[in-house]
Amino acid sequence: MSGFPWHRVFHPLCGADPVTLLRLVARNGPPSARGWPAYAVALATSVVRLPFTVADLALGAAWPARVAPPVFIVGYPRSGTTHLHNLMAASGAFATAPPVLAAMPWEPLTLAPVAKVFIDPYLPRTRLIDGVAMGPEAPTEDEVGLANLGMGSYFHAVYFPRRFAKDYRDGLAGPAGPERRRAIRRYVRALARRAKGQPLLLKNPAYTAQVGVLLDLFPGARIVHIHRDPRAVFASSRRALRRTMRELALQDVPEEEIDAAVLETYPLAMRALRAQTAALPARQFAEVGFEELVADPRGVLRRLWARLDLPAPPDALARIDAHLAEVAGFRPEGARLGEAELRRLGAAWPEELALYGGPSATGTG
Repeated sequence: MSGFPWHRVFHPLCGADPVTLLRLVARNGPPSARGWPAYAVALATSVVRLPFTVADLALGAAWPARVAPPVFIVGYPRSGTTHLHNLMAASGAFATAPPVLAAMPWEPLTLAPVAKVFIDPYLPRTRLIDGVAMGPEAPTEDEVGLANLGMGSYFHAVYFPRRFAKDYRDGLAGPAGPERRRAIRRYVRALARRAKGQPLLLKNPAYTAQVGVLLDLFPGARIVHIHRDPRAVFASSRRALRRTMRELALQDVPEEEIDAAVLETYPLAMRALRAQTAALPARQFAEVGFEELVADPRGVLRRLWARLDLPAPPDALARIDAHLAEVAGFRPEGARLGEAELRRLGAAWPEELALYGGPSATGTG
C-alpha cells in the first residue's frame, strides 16, 4: 500500500491549521481544479483536528519544554543537507523528527503519536524528488512542519505557486519575522519533549539565511553548513522543483519561473549565511563540502565531531558505517549543463562559483 500516491489525497498541508490554509488562499488565490480536492481534504482535516490542537496548546503552556542547544544543518536546497542529516543521525547521538511527527506540529503531544502508528505503514519508501530512501523514523526536514505552523515558508511557493518567485525568494533568503520566529520556537520545543535528554539534530535549507535567528532563539546552538558545487545545485534544484511541483502544487505550475527564481535566490541566501556566521567561533560553526563528504565520509565526520565537540556514543562509528553500507548503491541523478547555462551561472553567481565550485563544468544532481 505504500506505493499508492497518498500525497495526492492527503497533501502535506493536512497538518496545517485552518487559519494558515485560509490565509494561503487569500494571498495566493484559490487552488486550480486539480488542486481543490486535496485542499478540501486538508481544510477538513484541520477542522477535525481542532480539539487536539487546543488540547496540545494547553498542555504545552502548562508544561513548557526545556530545549538543550540543538545542532542545525543548513545549506541551500540540493546541497546535500539530507545526506549529511542521515549520516549524523545514524550515529545515535541525536534526537530527530520522524515524518509523521514533523508533519503534525500542532498536535505533537496528543494526536500525532497516535496517528503515527496508523500512518507509518503507508509512508512512501523513497522521496518524491530523488529516490532517497525513507522510513517511519527517517530524519525529516523542519520546513515540513514550519509550513504547517504559519506563513513565510518556501514550501508555500511549491504548494501555491501563483506567486512562486517572490514566495520562494522570501522563504529561502528573506528575514524571519515574528511569526516565523514563533513557529521555529514552537516546533523545536515540541521536538525537545521527545528528545529525552539527547540534543536535537535538525536540518532545514530555509535556515541557511536565518542562522542569526536560530542563535537568538537557542543560544549555544551549533551550526553545520554543507555546500556543493553551485552548478550541481542549479541543475538539481531545477529538476527537483519541477518534479515536486507536479506532485504537490495545488495551482498551475509556472515552470518558466523556476530557473530565474533559483538564480536570484541562491546568492542571496549564501551571502546572508556568510554575513551571519563570519564572527562565530570554530566550536559553533563548521562547513562541509558535499563532494568531500561523498569521497571520505568517515574522515569528514571525524573532523566535524572534533571541531564542534559533538556527543559520540561508543558505537557511533559502527552505526554510521552500517548506514553507509545501506545506501552504497544509491547514485544521484546527473545533469549536464549547456554552455549557455554555464555562462549564465558565471554571470549570476561569480562569488559562489569561486568559493564553492570545483574544476568540473558540469552539474550533477
